[in-house]
Amino acid sequence: MTAIQVPVTRSANLMHNLSTELKVPGHRLHSFMRLKDDFFLDPMDIDLLVASLETKLEYYLTEEEAAQIETVGDLQTFFLR
Repeated sequence: MTAIQVPVTRSANLMHNLSTELKVPGHRLHSFMRLKDDFFLDPMDIDLLVASLETKLEYYLTEEEAAQIETVGDLQTFFLR
């Protein structure tokens, strides 16, 4: 018997990878959460997070887009267009 492959949505894939990178359970991630204030990430940490997500999701942002990321919602906006 073969396993049924369920397609994973881009949104679910992003949130899974974000959860893994931040070491936070997925159900605790909300679009309003600020990367600096809520997760204590400095600008270099945010750059590394974006770079890791780009590699895992095979979707790349411009420098201008990456510079605008402040919240989980911003990550969703830029990575899910």
